[in-house]
Amino acid sequence: MPASSEKKLFINDGVTVDSQNSTENEESVISLLVKPPENIHFQIADFTYTVARYAKFFLRGTRVSPLKEISDWLNAQESTAKNNDSSKHIQNKRHQTVFWLTGDAGTGKSIISSKVLQLHHDNSLVGWHFCSHANPLQNSSIAILEFVSGMMASKMPAYQNDISNLDPNAIKEARAKNNSEEFYRLLYTVPLNAMEPPKDINGQICQKLIIIDALDEIDDKHLDKFLTIVRAFPKSPPW
Repeated sequence: MPASSEKKLFINDGVTVDSQNSTENEESVISLLVKPPENIHFQIADFTYTVARYAKFFLRGTRVSPLKEISDWLNAQESTAKNNDSSKHIQNKRHQTVFWLTGDAGTGKSIISSKVLQLHHDNSLVGWHFCSHANPLQNSSIAILEFVSGMMASKMPAYQNDISNLDPNAIKEARAKNNSEEFYRLLYTVPLNAMEPPKDINGQICQKLIIIDALDEIDDKHLDKFLTIVRAFPKSPPW
């Protein structure tokens, strides 16, 4: 969520929290440092303090409408199953794998992204990335896809198993050629469609969430490539 959210070596981004201006208690800061499985040689960025910086500006009782829209989008399939709701509104939401949050600079999109991340960190969230004009190396499509894939591998054993069996030379070649579409196909389309849908303890299919924030901080060259990936996302499983 965003700028855009999808239903679906460690590098620190160098952002620190000003302790004098921190709100509420700092013990509530969620550690987002994820170590990828040893057999997955991917880079993963640590966005712990990026999220803490934005989340401290969230005021309880605000931004209710966008948070409700996001919640409705995430829960559309579950609501349909439980309530037998076949309304056009619910049915449309079931087939939307990308939720795109837009707004002018400074309107709080990253604050919303950070709040959603905190709410779903221990549940449906399997990957996240915060783009930044201050760190352009993390803004390329290849970097975003690699960071998020490493996180997903640490959170979904079945996915980890599938990408462990990928041809490392094919991944290396796609990275060397900066072929983000092939990189996406190898790390997302193929393994995710080969997986059994993840289920909860009750045997119900679980929705999985990926958050990509601040696409407006990516330069046009990298943004065009990433938007191509976003358009391909509906080819991924509906969960």
